[in-house]
Amino acid sequence: MTTDNTEDKTAVSPHEGGSAMAPSHDWEPSGKPSKRQRRRRVRLAIIGTLAALYAAGAFYFSSHFTPGTTIDGVNASMMDTAQLASAIEERQATYELHITNKDGFDLRIPGSDIGLACDGKAVAEEALSRTSPLLWLPYIISPNNMLIDAHITANEQTYSDIVTNAVNGYNEAAVQPTNATAAFNPDTEKFEMVPETVGTALDTAKVLEASTVATRELKEDLVLGDDALAQPAIDVNDKTLLATIDQANTILDHGVQVAVDDNVVATADRPTMASWMSITDDRELSIAHVVDWVEGNEAILEAGNAVDDEHVWECDAWATAEDIHRVMEQDLGDKAQVIRTAIETKPPVTEGAKERGRHIDINLTTQFVRFYDSDGKVIWDSYCVTGGWDSQYGEMHSTPEGTFAIQAKQTNTTLIGADRDNDEKPDYESFVYFWMPFLNYDYGLHDATWRSDFGGDIREWYGSHGCVNLPYEKAAELFELVNVGDTVYIHY
Repeated sequence: MTTDNTEDKTAVSPHEGGSAMAPSHDWEPSGKPSKRQRRRRVRLAIIGTLAALYAAGAFYFSSHFTPGTTIDGVNASMMDTAQLASAIEERQATYELHITNKDGFDLRIPGSDIGLACDGKAVAEEALSRTSPLLWLPYIISPNNMLIDAHITANEQTYSDIVTNAVNGYNEAAVQPTNATAAFNPDTEKFEMVPETVGTALDTAKVLEASTVATRELKEDLVLGDDALAQPAIDVNDKTLLATIDQANTILDHGVQVAVDDNVVATADRPTMASWMSITDDRELSIAHVVDWVEGNEAILEAGNAVDDEHVWECDAWATAEDIHRVMEQDLGDKAQVIRTAIETKPPVTEGAKERGRHIDINLTTQFVRFYDSDGKVIWDSYCVTGGWDSQYGEMHSTPEGTFAIQAKQTNTTLIGADRDNDEKPDYESFVYFWMPFLNYDYGLHDATWRSDFGGDIREWYGSHGCVNLPYEKAAELFELVNVGDTVYIHY
């Protein structure tokens, strides 16, 4: 019996290993591309198309500007160089820059006033040369904004004059910037920083720079910001200013004492010292007006206007102030000295006078009288005129030498002389305000208002009759100091 096995065997092709090959699912009739091939061909076609389009774009933008491109403020989108040159020159012909700020500055600068000139063709060609046709797509994504200022010119001096005059006029009413400085704080008693302020004044150089850039871009409106304001030259971080503030406060910490030798007679407190100090525009410490304080300080004047055994001193206020300056400026922390000048040098002190205790020392040689207290301190002194030549009678009178004592203290007394010419009248009658006799009530110390000078050699040609003549003021002072019984020592 014939079966279908033979037909089945002939339908299956033998394969190595005795197994049959499974039919392929991607099998296509002979001569047709596969799906994979078709997808590959589509991709290549798309890439080719895009490449052709990009190449076409590159070709087109080799002579035109990409969308969004601006050249010197002119929108050059899709323009060729001729179109851009025309647009730039057209804008330059009617160009005017309007400059303003928030505080009222307002300036218009027509291009014609500053001799504005522009080579539009050169600008367009240079702008195109700065582009790469192959980058036309990135340029579209991120548009170009170019400044080609080499071919846009203006009269720089005229431009500068216009801007400078306008800014100067505006600044006359503007608030000027102030530098950081320092001031004394009475609460803390220290110098403290005072911050800088900006104000509303404009910086001419900055306005000129910004306006020049705007003109080269053919920009028609320029709004000045805070960066165009005039700035203070010194701020709170200035190292020199900080160092000067430290210097001033160190001086305040050290203080100022004014002394005669080591004896302090006056001390300036911190507010007083601060009133002398200021910080200059150069950030240096200035010290002034110290002499006004010295001249008004009674303790310093009293110490300076002193009288000692051999000198009459006068306070030198200017020199004392200079010594205070020295101590402050050198930051020594030591005592300033009362500077005084000897305006009178008295005759030498009698040797041993300080050891004699309380007494009146009358030196006939020097014509000088000193009154010593019990501790050897001179409590009063004066020039005098003692006995000498009497021109009226042509004879000499002498003041007795020796040790005596004050016998009395009388006021408003008339001294009556002897009658040596036998005319039954006393040789003299002298009214005195202060009479302090020390010998037989015939010799004493008293005022002599009829004299204008004392001391020196007056006694040699206009001496007394033996008394010790004193100036009125000095006699009055002695009268208040002397006691009956006080010793009087008279000597050459």
